[in-house]
Amino acid sequence: MKTKRIIYFILIVVGALIMGFGDSFVTKEYALSLGIVFLMLGIYKSTQVWNESRTNEEDIDS
Repeated sequence: MKTKRIIYFILIVVGALIMGFGDSFVTKEYALSLGIVFLMLGIYKSTQVWNESRTNEEDIDS
């Protein structure tokens, strides 16, 4: 479970780095598009993990 969180955090960081420094490797539009995709994928998946753990905690408390 912890490895998923680390992978999603890395996706967020990579997306931010691509958005910031990607224009030196490819055109700015492609760097921003690819960075946003990685960033949003990491954010989406990490919120899914948080939601699953929250649901499991509520089931245990009940």
